[in-house]
Order: sequence, then C-alpha cells, then structure tokens
Amino acid sequence: MQTRLIFVRVGAWVAIALAGVAGASSAVAQTNATAMVVAVVVNDKNPVTNLTTAQLRKLFAGEKHAWPGGLPVKLFVRAPGAYERVVLLRLLDMSESEYKRYWTAQVFRGDAQAEPVALFSNGMQKEALIAFPGAVALINFQDVKGGMKVVRVDGRLPGEAAYPLN
Repeated sequence: MQTRLIFVRVGAWVAIALAGVAGASSAVAQTNATAMVVAVVVNDKNPVTNLTTAQLRKLFAGEKHAWPGGLPVKLFVRAPGAYERVVLLRLLDMSESEYKRYWTAQVFRGDAQAEPVALFSNGMQKEALIAFPGAVALINFQDVKGGMKVVRVDGRLPGEAAYPLN
C-alpha cells in the first residue's frame, strides 16, 4: 500500500510538471506569434492613416517619392537577418540578392539616389522616424513607441484578422 501511495504522489508531480511545461510552451508560442506581427509606422506628424498593400509595395520599391501634401518619403528598413527584413522581402516578392540587385539598378539608372537606409535595431528606426517627418519603416508591433504612428494596411491594424503583414 505504501509503495502504491508513493507511486501515485510521484505520478501526480510528474503530471503537474508536464502540464506546467505544456502551458509554458503554449504561452511561449503565443508570445512568439504576437512578436512576429510587423507594423507599418510613420512619423507621428505624417497625415497618412491607411495604405493599401499595393501602395505599401510601391513605397518600399522606391516608386513613390512623396506623401500626399508633398512631404518626401524617406525609407528605413531593417538590416538583413531581421524578421522585419523578411517581411519586406515577402512584400516585394524578392530574395535578398534580388533586393540588392534591384536597388543597385535603381541607383544606376538614376531612379533613386541610394538604397533605403538599413538599420540594425528597432531603436535606431524609432530615432530615424522621429528625425525625418517623411520616414516610413516596418517594425515589430511590440516595439512601437511614442513618436511613431501605426498605419493601417488595407484598413486593418497589426494583429487583426486578414492583416497582410502577419
């Protein structure tokens, strides 16, 4: 009887421990899912509140040079290896090497002065967005701070159903 009681207690502790691990892993998965939502952000003084996916694609392809009202567009992108860069490449339907060749050609033809500025952190993007009124960037939604305005894409905000940058 005593052996069976110990086995039941150990079994209960193992079950509790496994339940805790399962709960923790689902919480981590849920956190990772929300951490992977990328927002389109602009300077908080920019009057734009919504962009279509097609407009966003034109912006980040350097085909749109000014915001409504004439404010020049200033593109900021994350450096290769960042998740925001992966989202950018998916938006443009390009690989990293195609993206580099595309911008080299844009500059060579005189269609752009330079490739978009690649920044190594979301903190650097925040500073750039504050400093340049026409700035636009893709940033992890959890990293959005004051001075940044989240722009709707196709009428949806990050995290909403059918948001195109999830």
